[in-house]
Amino acid sequence: MRRAIARALIITLLLAIPLMSGCQSEAKKHLYKAEDLFEKRDLEGAKKELQLAIQADPNNVDAHKSLAHIDEFLGDQEGAAKEYEAASALDPSDQKILQKARMYRAIQEMINNASKAVDQVKSGDTEGGMRALKDALVASKSKFLRDKTMSYIKQAIPIVVQQGDQQVKDKKYADAIKTYDQAIRGYMMLAEASGTHSLDPAADAVLHAANEAAKDGGTPDATFRMLNDVLTVDPDNKTANMELAQVYLRRTPPDYETAADLEERAGAPDADVKKLRDEAKHHRKG
Repeated sequence: MRRAIARALIITLLLAIPLMSGCQSEAKKHLYKAEDLFEKRDLEGAKKELQLAIQADPNNVDAHKSLAHIDEFLGDQEGAAKEYEAASALDPSDQKILQKARMYRAIQEMINNASKAVDQVKSGDTEGGMRALKDALVASKSKFLRDKTMSYIKQAIPIVVQQGDQQVKDKKYADAIKTYDQAIRGYMMLAEASGTHSLDPAADAVLHAANEAAKDGGTPDATFRMLNDVLTVDPDNKTANMELAQVYLRRTPPDYETAADLEERAGAPDADVKKLRDEAKHHRKG
């Protein structure tokens, strides 16, 4: 149905082109070629001919409208945005085109905000930048916009991790834990947005680094919430289970039973799990 509607609309636009001289005759020639290619379902070919028509006559509103529809149909969101904007400027009385132009303007603004959020992260405002990226992801109503926002989150995460690593080198362990936490939140956003509910394997090193920072900073419980949140999204995450087990073992007194359950869930060797369960029995007797 969508293809039929788009086809009928584009053909109508192409047939409605007035006959003119000079550069417009050249534009007309390309427009008729575009029509012929569209009839043959060669959308890429039709797109190229429409681009040539616009090159010959930049003010040909029908060429811009047709190209906008084809770009949209082909999934070229950026191209569609550009052409709807041009068509709207040339024919502001066309309300449908105007609405499309406004919609794409709003999408571009959201993309720009996501890009600015990455700049925020780069400037050192990690929490603010990642929060802005989360807001952008939540507001993404289309696959295109969601994918674009996810790409910005993927750009931001390594930057955040580098900042955390530097804080560890500077022995700013509390700050490092908070920074690593933001990176992990980014991985969680990606896991939920993609529908996989499985963190990228690259998150494993960050989970371990955060736990080590907590240990070195004398606050072994500092990663407790983060690790539990990861397991809420990705219950079978082996690294999160193992790192959380370490948190329980660093408590005073150590919680061997819970640590054994977590390591068993993580697929630890039976001998290691048994050793922890034996320790738990020993302490219960004591």
